[in-house]
Amino acid sequence: MIVSLVYASRSVVPCDDVRFVPNIRAIRECTELQNIRTGITGFLFYFDNKFVQIIEGDFDNVADLYKRIRRDERHAACRIIEFREIDHRSFDEHAMENSMDFIARNHAELHVKMSFLNKFIGESAPGAIRLSDLLYSVAQEIQLKPSFPRLPAAGRLPAGEAAPLI
Repeated sequence: MIVSLVYASRSVVPCDDVRFVPNIRAIRECTELQNIRTGITGFLFYFDNKFVQIIEGDFDNVADLYKRIRRDERHAACRIIEFREIDHRSFDEHAMENSMDFIARNHAELHVKMSFLNKFIGESAPGAIRLSDLLYSVAQEIQLKPSFPRLPAAGRLPAGEAAPLI
């Protein structure tokens, strides 16, 4: 069974703190290969000191990953926004590790969308637009942009090349 989990959390380390980039680098290095190995795909947003992530994969792998995220001291106030079974994945295996870099580089262009999404984090009023629908829409639009990073088909950068970090 393939599932999708959307969660939000607050970053314990603000983006203007000198520890922020090393923390993001550590998260990326430890999760990139693990996600490929466990079949996890998704998209990671970071804005206004919040992480919002869409995680797709096998039920057990998604549940295990979310447990690790909840225990991670870099996150506070983790909460699930949506959990559901899905028929097919919306993201390829490289979207997650590229999403934050792309958002950081294109912050001005994406500011209006990110601000709009941020207003809905925590909203759950009946009849309100579903936050997960907004997140999927923005993430899929971002992936279609010609400047969104593409990794080689094998999932690895050429030897000696480092992925761009924030």
